[in-house]
Amino acid sequence: MSFTVEILQNNLLPLPEPLCTALGFAVGDILVCEMNIERNEMRMVKHTDQTLSDEAIEATSNLTRVISLSADE
Repeated sequence: MSFTVEILQNNLLPLPEPLCTALGFAVGDILVCEMNIERNEMRMVKHTDQTLSDEAIEATSNLTRVISLSADE
């Protein structure tokens, strides 16, 4: 499975619905993001601890929370 997306303003990364469904990602999930610069790609998996606060997520360099863009527009 391969998807290509462009990073938006404020470093937002849109995740297509089919990708979220296939990987079991949902709004509120915490993801680990691993960048592979040599291949120009990013790997994302669910973090083992889904109870982290937003502050704890911000304190890391590789965690993010899945949000709904439609709610913020």
